[in-house]
Amino acid sequence: MVLILDGRETSAKILEEIKADITTLKTKGITPNLHLILIGTDQNSLRYINMKIKRAEEAGITAMLHHYEKTTTDEIVRLIKELNSDPKVHGIMIQLPVPNDIKEHEIVEAILPEKDVDGLGALTFGKILMGQKAFLPAGVDAVMQLLERYNIQWESKHWVVVGLTAWLGKPLVAHLLNKKVQVTALSADESNIESYAKQADVLVVEVYKKHVINASMIKDGVVIIDNGNNYEGKKVFGDVNTEDVSKLASAITPVPGGTGPLLISMLIKNTVEAAKKLS
Repeated sequence: MVLILDGRETSAKILEEIKADITTLKTKGITPNLHLILIGTDQNSLRYINMKIKRAEEAGITAMLHHYEKTTTDEIVRLIKELNSDPKVHGIMIQLPVPNDIKEHEIVEAILPEKDVDGLGALTFGKILMGQKAFLPAGVDAVMQLLERYNIQWESKHWVVVGLTAWLGKPLVAHLLNKKVQVTALSADESNIESYAKQADVLVVEVYKKHVINASMIKDGVVIIDNGNNYEGKKVFGDVNTEDVSKLASAITPVPGGTGPLLISMLIKNTVEAAKKLS
């Protein structure tokens, strides 16, 4: 029977652990402080960032929203530099994507690595690539947390990562290479995904194509991490046909309810870790 890697349950456990750490920090006069920057008027982004703020406050950390309906790259960089220099600010994150007239790479790279709790800056990626200590992007951390908390042995396995986004695929591959794991990396538009997927002991997929992975493309016992989000009306489907692959897979993340619920928890966890450095 396939093991379902429940992100909701795991997220709840992590948040309880975080609350204990926050209580300890507060006894030392330190309250973890997260600043979130939203640019534009996209309602989905606004809903998501408000969810992050709500979850952060429920955990016991301070969350401050900087919302600019219209702004410039220079103005946001100035704000980030101010937050970088404020010792009471432990974490800074930009809600992506940003409007086309804003230079995303400039504002993300302006965040100091020690405050880049979303793990998306170029300096952070460089540290991950070099095997140095840095905050992992939330998606990468979510994958590793699920495997470790469900006691799934992953170190000596062959990983196949399909989809090389800057927030998951690329940093995940860099992280795995430093763990001396055999990893095959494929772009989302790779024409021969099937032949590579069949080699995977751990298959990570993020291509945003509904049910592109089925049972004919995997081997017996594979662990599958499905990061796809494909909406049809109010329903969301993964990149993996879960019902079909469950005949062969040993473990799988559901969609919804897999890595998604962990993303906000990882952001909060990283903010708490940043605050700990002051204790």
